[in-house]
Amino acid sequence: MKTQRAGIFIVLVISLIGAGCAGQPPRPSSVGATVSLYGDLENLDPRGEVITVWYSASHEDALLAMLDRFNGTNRWGIAVRGERMEDSAALYARIREGAPAGKLPDLAIVSPGYLAAVAAEGLAVEQTPYLKSRRWGFPAGEMEEFFPSVLEVGQLSRPPGRYGFPFALSAGLLVYNRGRLHQLGYDHPPRTWEEFREMACAASDPTSGVYGYEFAASDRTFTRLLISWGGRMMNADGTAYAFGSTEGQEALAFLQALVQEGCALREARREQAEADFGAGRVLFVLSSTVHIPHYRQVAAKRGGLDWAVASMPTISGAPAADLFGLSWFIPPTAPRRQLAAWLVIRWMNEQPQQDRWVSAYGYLPHRRLSPEAQAALLEEIPQYADALALLESDAVVEPAVPGYERCREILGAMVSAVAGGEDPASRLKEAADSCQASLRAQD
Repeated sequence: MKTQRAGIFIVLVISLIGAGCAGQPPRPSSVGATVSLYGDLENLDPRGEVITVWYSASHEDALLAMLDRFNGTNRWGIAVRGERMEDSAALYARIREGAPAGKLPDLAIVSPGYLAAVAAEGLAVEQTPYLKSRRWGFPAGEMEEFFPSVLEVGQLSRPPGRYGFPFALSAGLLVYNRGRLHQLGYDHPPRTWEEFREMACAASDPTSGVYGYEFAASDRTFTRLLISWGGRMMNADGTAYAFGSTEGQEALAFLQALVQEGCALREARREQAEADFGAGRVLFVLSSTVHIPHYRQVAAKRGGLDWAVASMPTISGAPAADLFGLSWFIPPTAPRRQLAAWLVIRWMNEQPQQDRWVSAYGYLPHRRLSPEAQAALLEEIPQYADALALLESDAVVEPAVPGYERCREILGAMVSAVAGGEDPASRLKEAADSCQASLRAQD
């Protein structure tokens, strides 16, 4: 459904104003880009460009609020029009549908698997020329303010290069009932999975509907366990899935044992875990940083529930985190419009916008916050100190390979089967083979 927003920012256009020239768009090259694709970049003039951005419905309010500000303040007079898609899958389908006739947006936001797919199909421009441009890149020294793990987002191995730039990021973390943990005699959250098991089982009373841990049968449940067990989803060059490993099997067996011992419960429906946490029936939930404000509301409804967050337990006790989210990409349209799209990305990643992005919407910052913004954020929500610390840890970025969206479904079914009692080793092998087949199918 399309709506209109006040101000310069015009959203949800009826026609594809961002459509490029007719015909199949040129396949982008890597850093050694041709002038026909990027133009004479240092001498381009983006003033007065009107560009279209396609985005997922779930991020609409946050995005439009920011782009209203861009439209009203950017010195080039660039105007951004928006068109909402249901999700990344719908956006990808629309991109493929419009590509033969050159009906592409100027800017779009998708999940990692679809980013890899559009790049492989020549429907995304490699962004390094913009990033390294003397005139249009970030000022000297600013890239050092970005967190190293964040800069891995949007960087692809197939095809190699930066085809995306972070839009909205989050990371996994442990949410726990601190008051209940203290009642059980513990003065710190679990640092290792053995501590987690001990505490979760001590808190559980299945006959009363009380459990130490409640989880969703989802891919993120598995990837968080895998990473904190020391495993990885992909091999180093991104050519094969690597989760069918000893670490993956041990992580699944651990989860199954918790369920069978009555110390963990699979949630019966979406968001049941957080509801049970708010009601005091669950000690631990593995969630993500973007949900911290929501848990704060849940705790307030409980009447001041004493809660806190921490990094996920690991085998070694050293912090680790999964980093995931959406990325911007620029389809190949025309040099001036592509540059205007890049300037939106750059503006969103400047410090004033990052300060606002985190304080208003709860996403992780891509670069270090200003001291004033960080102090105000932590005064309002102290739990964010632990979230920001995750960016300094061994954060593992979600895979960005074609077919990964299908793999996520496979992993969710695997977790469900293992929680229901099926053999972890056989289900893991089946999932690894299926994910690898989905990856090969994209070659």
